[in-house]
Amino acid sequence: MKSERAKLADVLSHLKINDASLLGRGMTSSLYDIGGGRVLKIHNGRQEREYLPQLQRFTEQLQGYSLPFAVPLIYEYGTVRDVHFHVERRLPGQDFAEVFPRLTAPERRSAIESFLDGLPPLHAVHLPHLPFGEPLNEAEEITSDSWPNYLQARIKATLTQSYADLQEDLAELDRIVERFYRELSDLPLRPRKCLVHGDYFPGNVLCDERGTLTAVVDFSPLTLIGDPLVDLAGAYYFWRIYDFVTEADYEYLRAQIDARYGHCSWKRIDLYYTFYSLRFSDCKVSDNHTYRWSLRRLRAL
Repeated sequence: MKSERAKLADVLSHLKINDASLLGRGMTSSLYDIGGGRVLKIHNGRQEREYLPQLQRFTEQLQGYSLPFAVPLIYEYGTVRDVHFHVERRLPGQDFAEVFPRLTAPERRSAIESFLDGLPPLHAVHLPHLPFGEPLNEAEEITSDSWPNYLQARIKATLTQSYADLQEDLAELDRIVERFYRELSDLPLRPRKCLVHGDYFPGNVLCDERGTLTAVVDFSPLTLIGDPLVDLAGAYYFWRIYDFVTEADYEYLRAQIDARYGHCSWKRIDLYYTFYSLRFSDCKVSDNHTYRWSLRRLRAL
């Protein structure tokens, strides 16, 4: 298998760029600064040949909305010797998850407020012409004309990959899954079709040195057309992956969600927490940390 250094060299040669500095690595890609206000993302997966044109169109469409923060814009994409890449605008700010631990207690509260401020503008993007589901998931294209049916179809698809692992680690798996399917009937059949980031957590937003939101990044196959409260489940429960988040932070985050969305929202938010736990259950080998996060939730049901 070709090394990351070799992949980078091939792409840089194709782009006629001499040098690049690493900005970060994720499970599916590596990000490099290539100057001129641009970044290069090199993808690890094999499905990007179809996905990247779709993602470029989506980022272009996002520019048509008056969002109060920056969002990605892909300039070009391509494939060099089976290595998929794209070049996009470099967005302002730093990784929120890196800035937050350095903040004072008052600054943390302000940063939490700014973090949540990013959601209403996204959810104001209304897309009634699209079906419920995953507009950027070229690999599976799971959609439905009703929101609960989409959620059930998504989890059934995930369980074809994760059922054996979960059955080994979770004694009451079938009861938990059936309960989840049953509780989907409490959801609205056709809520307003909003843009849902789908992976909204500190690692996917940028901020200035005081924690004020400057950009939202990483729209992906997890992005949805559906109920915006899905992002509230991520915005609250995904913080549990970080050791630097204190109980005071969690309490303030929850209080802010209560103030903005009301106590009555938590039943639905917690159902979406279960959805995410099942949705991310197919990564026991590739991302065991996230798999264990899923198990903790499912074992509590």
